[in-house]
Amino acid sequence: MSEHNPNLDSTAPDTATFVEGVDYDRRDAKAGLIAAVSASILGLLLVFIVGIYWLYVVAYERVDQEVYSGAPSKELQAIRDREDENLHRYSFIDKERGVVRIPIDRAMDIVAAEFAEGKVNYNTRSYAVKQELPGGAAGGANPTAQPPAPAAAQPAAPAPAH
Repeated sequence: MSEHNPNLDSTAPDTATFVEGVDYDRRDAKAGLIAAVSASILGLLLVFIVGIYWLYVVAYERVDQEVYSGAPSKELQAIRDREDENLHRYSFIDKERGVVRIPIDRAMDIVAAEFAEGKVNYNTRSYAVKQELPGGAAGGANPTAQPPAPAAAQPAAPAPAH
């Protein structure tokens, strides 16, 4: 049944075993089918990448926003509204002493105008930078003291005789 017949195919290797009536597949590969399978695998991979991106970035941020930040509480919103109102309105702080609150925009305009005219009521001088102590902020009590030098090797004292 299986016999070696070198005359069947001249391109076959020397070690080929030939069976009568059986031959190897001589058809070409189906390039279109290979391309379609490859394209579908790449498309599926792209869908997975986009899905994982959405899951871990978009959905995680939404959950993080809802759980940790969420909608501000009514008390917090009331505090922010009150602070915003105080920043942008005129009112008395102490009527007896004549202390008033002015809007922040108006206050910045007044300070800028005073600075432009050269009449400022606060310190505008620059100061020299302080040098850092040796050893950083946790430097010793005496910043000018030098660290102790390492002890020199001293000869061992003779042991007392008994």
